[in-house]
Amino acid sequence: MPRTSSARGSALYELASAKARPQVLLAEDDPAFRQLIATALRRDGFEVAEARDGRELVSMMAARIQCGAGPYDLIITDLRMPVMSGLDALAGLQAADWVAPIIVITAFGDEQVRRQAERLGAGAMFSKPFDLCDLRTAAIHFARS
Repeated sequence: MPRTSSARGSALYELASAKARPQVLLAEDDPAFRQLIATALRRDGFEVAEARDGRELVSMMAARIQCGAGPYDLIITDLRMPVMSGLDALAGLQAADWVAPIIVITAFGDEQVRRQAERLGAGAMFSKPFDLCDLRTAAIHFARS
């Protein structure tokens, strides 16, 4: 059931009044699109770390865990990126037993890719172009669960 504006507003209030802001790792190779998503999530009360590709996503996750901070509360990743794809990054995270809710965004979301992303832990998948409000609502949902 889609969230109404008031339900989304209530969820935003819960995030804003929480003691610790949810930590999101966002991996997207398009700088303008990455900035758009990061800005929207920050307005919703998230702390957002930004990665340019899958390799940087894995590196940032490893660094965070090595310093004792634990995994991010949520990972949002594009699938097709240079250096290392989002699917390869997710496979690496899964192999290392690093657990975090995952939202996948892609312009190439056929059924086979969707199934592969789900096997690698994706809880939601958005095909570009998508409504940014829907992504924000999903992020809020995963941050609260």
